[in-house]
Amino acid sequence: MCTLLKKMIENDQKHRNGKILKDGKFGRKSTYPKHVIDSVWVLQRKLDVENTEKLLQLTEKYGWLSDASVQCQNLDIWLIFRHSDKQYYQKISALIEKEHDAKRLNSFQYKLIKDHVTGKY
Repeated sequence: MCTLLKKMIENDQKHRNGKILKDGKFGRKSTYPKHVIDSVWVLQRKLDVENTEKLLQLTEKYGWLSDASVQCQNLDIWLIFRHSDKQYYQKISALIEKEHDAKRLNSFQYKLIKDHVTGKY
């Protein structure tokens, strides 16, 4: 399970940490044309959809997959839901409520995800 989750996090950051998307951050103008940046975002969003669907399935089956529950450190698996598309917000919201109420999802991660799915970020 740890290997799968680490791969999902790697995919979550694959293009976000890549040269093209990082180029124009922090107030700098990107040196890449808009169509190139848009193309990379399409690739990243495809990975985000795959990750979100997989994490929803895993969480429904096993409960929230914390570092401790899967014996895998520094996962930051919550990032996947934080980067999810609007089409998943309602499902994620219901799921994190359940997991937080059951004390499987800590309050910090719950709030980070909740802010995203309610548009408060």
